[in-house]
Formats: sequence, C-alpha cells, structure tokens
Amino acid sequence: MLYVQDGMLCIEKFPNKGAGDFDKFFSRYVELKSSDVGNLPMLLHFRIATHGMSDEYLHPFPVTDSLGLIHNGVIPGFGTKDKSDTAEFAELVGTIPNLDIAMLDNPFIEDSIFTYLGGSNKVVFMDNNGEYRIFGEKLGEWIGDNWFSNDSHSKAVRYYGSTAVSAGSTYTYGWDEDDADLEAELWNESFDAKGTDYVYNSEDVAPVIGHYACPNCGKEDTFVTFNSECTACGGYVEDAVNEVIDLWQTESVDWSDKL
Repeated sequence: MLYVQDGMLCIEKFPNKGAGDFDKFFSRYVELKSSDVGNLPMLLHFRIATHGMSDEYLHPFPVTDSLGLIHNGVIPGFGTKDKSDTAEFAELVGTIPNLDIAMLDNPFIEDSIFTYLGGSNKVVFMDNNGEYRIFGEKLGEWIGDNWFSNDSHSKAVRYYGSTAVSAGSTYTYGWDEDDADLEAELWNESFDAKGTDYVYNSEDVAPVIGHYACPNCGKEDTFVTFNSECTACGGYVEDAVNEVIDLWQTESVDWSDKL
C-alpha cells in the first residue's frame, strides 16, 4: 500500500506467506481507509512475481522521499532473477534531478517514460500530497472512483507460480499427460469442496434482485454488470455495489467442464 499520512508518503508491504496474511493486509487497509488517511488517494498493488522473488520487491516502490509508484507488466530490458524490473525502473526515474509529480507532465520526461514502458505496461505515481499520474491509463478501467490496471479484480483467477490460470485455461501446470486429469481434479477440489470456481466476465449482466436507478442516464430499474455499471449507458450505479459484490462470491461455474 502507498498512502499519505501527515504529509508523509508511507509504504507498507504484506508478504503472502500463508493463511491469514491477506486478512492482516485487509484489516490494516480498513483501518487506514476509515481514518483521515482515507480522504486522499491510496495505491494498492497485488503482485505476481516475474523478476526478483524476495519480499523486498513487493510494490510499492519509493522513487524519491515524496514520490512512489506501483506497476503492472514487465518493462523490457529491466530486471533479473535477483532484482525486479520495477525496482530498477524506480531507481532510474529517481535519478531525475529535483523530480516531483508535476515534472512527469514535462513532454520530454513523459515521452521518455512511455518509451521505456512500451505499449502494455501501466504505472501509477503518487506524491506526498496525494497527487497521482497514471501511465497507460486507457489500458486499465475506472469503476466509480477506483482505477484498476486490469479486470482480474472481477474474476477468480488462480496462479501457478506467475502463470494466471482461469476456468477456460488449458494450462496443465507441467503435469505428466497421463496424470493431468487426476491432478486437475485434485487441484480444483483443493480450492472448493464442490470443485467450482467463481468465474464470469465483468461485462456480463449481474442477476441482481434489487431495483436500481442509474444516476447517469436516469433509467429506472436498470440492469447492471458485474462492475456495477448501467448496461444502458455504462454509468456507475453505486447503490448496486453491495449486492454485486455478494454475487462475486456466489455466481459459479463448474471448473471441470472448462478443462
């Protein structure tokens, strides 16, 4: 997490070592979000390691004492098995003299950063005043006041190492061909007693029971997606959020039918 407290830029990292670790992060997040800290933007990052596997390379990274960043993607030419690409990139950006958030709007600096990032990386910078800049913003998605670098927040995706595996995947985890079916069955059952996974497209219509009006287009009793967006205009329907979140946990498909 990257957040601002009393004018200071603060970084907290939560290594995922096993049961209960996510709860530690979430409890701390709720604590901060419920305090004065929650009045300013916060950056959250959930890492899938591709370079630099140690805990020190969890995001966010400081660029200067008053500027930090998080990143989604793999930056070409940066990173080794011992050091993450993002850590190296943050160090490089930090060498810019007298760097602050406003300087990122300088055409030369902005163009240089985009040149390093290429066409698929996304980086968010934030300073000690809560001012932020998003590079690759159009590659992500705004849902209400929250920007997501991808849509994995709305899908249950499992990870084998750094490989993302969803219900439609044919990835076999490197298993022997003769044992693949049995291994897949055991793998799925280890996550859910019924062998199911909560998978859906975030643009699908959510089967909500409540009745919601869209504040953007004014349509009464509108349909909403799993992103809690009006299907008529794409506007955010905040009143439907709680029910949609509940549906994220209950709408399921049989994983085994997808293999």
